[in-house]
Amino acid sequence: ALHNALRHADAERVDVSVERRGPGAVLRISDDGTGFDPAAVGRAGRHLGLVSMRDRASGVGGTLTVDSLPGKGTTIELEVPGG
Repeated sequence: ALHNALRHADAERVDVSVERRGPGAVLRISDDGTGFDPAAVGRAGRHLGLVSMRDRASGVGGTLTVDSLPGKGTTIELEVPGG
């Protein structure tokens, strides 16, 4: 997510936070960059970075949420269970 923000988003600011949530944790990476339409990415059949992030999240039993709008930046949130 950091690589994507730095390489593609033309962001001026990228924030990274980690917080405990019950026995698990949440990693959040937000940028103020160009953003994109996540639904269009799925239809384009490209953006292996997002596919790879989802696969890795699933591999540790976590969930990945992508919140983005063109011109409004992007927030990627990874929630992983504890234990």
